[in-house]
Amino acid sequence: MRNFKRTAAVLAAAGALLAGAAGTASAGSYNGSCESAGGEICLYRYANFGGSLYDTVYSKTNYSGSTYYGTSVLIDNTISSVKNRDYVNSIDVYTGQNYTGARTHAGPGLDLWDMAVFGDDNAVSSHCFENNAYCPG
Repeated sequence: MRNFKRTAAVLAAAGALLAGAAGTASAGSYNGSCESAGGEICLYRYANFGGSLYDTVYSKTNYSGSTYYGTSVLIDNTISSVKNRDYVNSIDVYTGQNYTGARTHAGPGLDLWDMAVFGDDNAVSSHCFENNAYCPG
């Protein structure tokens, strides 16, 4: 009986650790901080990663209605720089909604410091992590 109680206590502690670790990774989304834990993409209002921030761990088919953290400023077509804080997966950012339009690629952990690569700064309207099966190839 003593070994059963000890085993149960160890399993309960391990479960709490796993639940805490999972919560930490997913808690990073849209908290106003660009974190590498959990593999975020961070979208900035101004070039060189300045101004307001939108951070998420999810692919987004469009930014319609999404705002920079702590503001009422819509992010659609106002993004000037991007950080990929997922050190495993690449991301693609698109000028159009639903992963359409011109596309640029940021490998794992890489940054796009100036969205003028599209010929029109602030033109980003969607992004997709490469591990998402719904992303265009």
